[in-house]
Amino acid sequence: MRANPRSLRPMLLAAAVLAHAVAVVVPALAGGEDPPPSPREQMTARGFVRYRGSWRTVQEIGLIERNEKASLAQKEWVRRLERLRKDVDRPATADRAAEEIREISDPFAVPALGAAIAKEAVPTVRGWYVEALARIGSADATRTLVAIALDHPDPETRIAAVERLEKIGPQFAVPTLTAALGSPNNAQVNRAAEALARLGGQESIPPLIDALQTRHVVGADAPDGQMSATFTPSGGGLSMGGGPKQSVVVSRNTRVLEALVAITGTNHEWDADGWRRWLATRNAPPADFDPRRG
Repeated sequence: MRANPRSLRPMLLAAAVLAHAVAVVVPALAGGEDPPPSPREQMTARGFVRYRGSWRTVQEIGLIERNEKASLAQKEWVRRLERLRKDVDRPATADRAAEEIREISDPFAVPALGAAIAKEAVPTVRGWYVEALARIGSADATRTLVAIALDHPDPETRIAAVERLEKIGPQFAVPTLTAALGSPNNAQVNRAAEALARLGGQESIPPLIDALQTRHVVGADAPDGQMSATFTPSGGGLSMGGGPKQSVVVSRNTRVLEALVAITGTNHEWDADGWRRWLATRNAPPADFDPRRG
């Protein structure tokens, strides 16, 4: 009895599928072609590690963990400094707390110390915080001391910061202080010069000469026709109830002149051109100088 070709068709198809599977799987099991790597294997091969739900490099993970450690340590110093400050006000713990503050040497304490100085009302305690920053001596601590020397409203605190910077090394503070001579805020110009009088060297002389007298646009927005003047970085107008008008005010900066005298040992008063001529003559070679000589 002859088989019906139509009935054989499903059997032939199944045999073909089985033969294909055998041709693919058997060589693989026998050491043939490896199956393609999974996405996880691909990322691992490229040096990535699964970390908190994301693929990251080992370097990224290290940076994240260091930043988290620093943030936790800085927050802990805020709490610790607050406790020490309270202990300062208690007679039984005042001496111990003061000593602990002055002996702080952990770089993670710098942000807490900077914030504490900004809000501290007692000059003596501010002095302890400044002493601690100087003891730490890190780049962040030095930058904080420069900011205090430049912008703290209390002159004694600014002087304390300058004295510490003088011991750490003026070279770390002078560039920032010199740049501040170009500030649109005249008070900041004079505070920078006040610090440079002790920290500045010969490189400070030209910018100090430029800052002897500064020009500021005066602005006013007082009501009822009253006039008030404010110094602003972008300028302003002078108004007297009839619309804004611009006016330029020239200010003589006494602290700048004092800094020039302290650094140079001479005094040309407010004559900026006289100072520049003196500087050019001072830096000029002797009349008998011959560059061809060895």
